[in-house]
Amino acid sequence: MTFSVPSRYLGVWKRTLLEQQGSQDTSSLVLWMQTEREHADIRIPASRPDFSGCKNLQDCSADQLRWLATQQGFSGVTEVNSSICQWHREMDFQPKTDARDIGVMAFDGEDTLLETGIDVPYFEVWKKLEYSHLNVNSSLVSGEDRHGVATTSRLLIAGNHFAFVRPRNAVLPQASSLQVIIDKHYQSMHTLLDWLDFEISFGEIVDHITGLIQYSTLPFREGSELRLQ
Repeated sequence: MTFSVPSRYLGVWKRTLLEQQGSQDTSSLVLWMQTEREHADIRIPASRPDFSGCKNLQDCSADQLRWLATQQGFSGVTEVNSSICQWHREMDFQPKTDARDIGVMAFDGEDTLLETGIDVPYFEVWKKLEYSHLNVNSSLVSGEDRHGVATTSRLLIAGNHFAFVRPRNAVLPQASSLQVIIDKHYQSMHTLLDWLDFEISFGEIVDHITGLIQYSTLPFREGSELRLQ
């Protein structure tokens, strides 16, 4: 895919509102970083329990591990046709499905986006983080899973922000969600940890080689440094 995203989309967007099925969500942490081609997205529910005593996945309790499976996040290529935006997911925290991620976009000024679902009814409001449209780029980098096995990761930069996406090496069974997979296909703690070993981290750039992780699908990574080169 060789799509080119219009410049007004570039940067980091924070979701401030989701309306869906008669309910509203204004408290979940949802960030979307958009470069000229690729995107990264992280969605951490507001109900996250305390992970302060955990240094890795092995330290997490059964309840904590099950909560981790409720998170969402993905990365891939963005296609914009007129007012319609579609996110083609290449790396997905949740199991891949045939469902399209596609919506109608309307700008309210330069720093506010209103998104209305096409295939699924929803409405979202996005606010662009200040100066995040500057120095936007993305690249493929090396990463390692919890076993030290190499995997291809993606690093995106926008302004003073970065997004790092390292997919799991394990192959997920087909299902509508990661929670369903755990309920139907749980085999062992070893397998469960491999399913959850998917890092999406957003943070701020400290200098040209270092970033500080602020939000992550692996909560114990927050506050850690990430090497950017």
